[in-house]
Amino acid sequence: MTTPSIKERGIVSEGDWSRLAAVLAKARRGEEICVAAIGGSITAGGLQTKDPKNRYIARVADWFTTSFPKAKVRFVNAGIGGTNSLYGAMRVQRDVLSKKPDLVIVEYAVNDNHPVPMFWDSYEGVLRQILREPQQPAVVQLFFMQRKGENAQATQQMLGRHYDLPMVSFRDAWWPEIYSGRTKWEVMYADVVHPNDTGHILASELLIALLNDVNAKPAPSATAIRADLPSPMISELFAHCRYAQYADLKPTQNSGWTRSSDGNKWECPTRTDGAIEFGFSGKLLFVGYDIDKEAEPLTTFSIDGGKSQLLKSSPNRLPLAEDLPSGQHRVRIEFAGSKAPQGTTKVRIWAVGAAGAPE
Repeated sequence: MTTPSIKERGIVSEGDWSRLAAVLAKARRGEEICVAAIGGSITAGGLQTKDPKNRYIARVADWFTTSFPKAKVRFVNAGIGGTNSLYGAMRVQRDVLSKKPDLVIVEYAVNDNHPVPMFWDSYEGVLRQILREPQQPAVVQLFFMQRKGENAQATQQMLGRHYDLPMVSFRDAWWPEIYSGRTKWEVMYADVVHPNDTGHILASELLIALLNDVNAKPAPSATAIRADLPSPMISELFAHCRYAQYADLKPTQNSGWTRSSDGNKWECPTRTDGAIEFGFSGKLLFVGYDIDKEAEPLTTFSIDGGKSQLLKSSPNRLPLAEDLPSGQHRVRIEFAGSKAPQGTTKVRIWAVGAAGAPE
């Protein structure tokens, strides 16, 4: 049971709640609102939630529908398993902001929990991209945890304080209960990292507690809602990204690569050598691809005609190139299909993105 003390621990900070109050006022007026979440596999729910209606974002949307029956409530679940805020910064415009959300919950505390300083930049980039939107969506940070209580909350909380954002921590709420033995991990988690239905329900209760607290406050005036952003705490690198995926991913040159049957990927040749090039503009290059281990010695990439390097699997979805000069660039990917075992495709490219792109 989520006791008052657990709820109190779980609400790290209400921050500047004026944007959140504006969303609630819009719902009270019976207008259409959009509630969204972006994150990794926890947000996506996957096999860990037996009923999609129990995923935390669905339950938050249902709270809006129940609390404000005259409002038309849409919700967007932009969670993708195995992804971090770097990939989130690339796709937040396409997958979330294009839907014109009024509230966005950001969940990357688990998948950003790696010794990669870049995740400071990319997480800040996700926040800045959302906060600068003309409709002034509210942002709530949500922090889950891994089996031993570890996550990236310390870093992300500093950024939250910098932008004065509402923050909810599942870890702060429930880790003391688990550590003390009053609650068993298995009650709310399906494995070492993914909450089950119970875990999602408990997380939604913390978010709803925040919403109830803000809903009880007087609505701020329109002039009280802060539109300007403070200077970046880390950097502006991921505040402006460009991203192409699936049908929008069009090569500038191509020799031998073909579209997959579903049209969502570019696949390397299976019997001959081939090369494919994509243009991009920015200081950092991200390429979304899948590569089999036996294909790694046969696959190379180069930037702007420079030195060729082996293309290797990237489980953390890290950049392919960094610290590039501003301006236009091209990435070339070559595959020695004539040397590969025949019969199966070994490399598939599904996205190209760039950070530090011009506005």
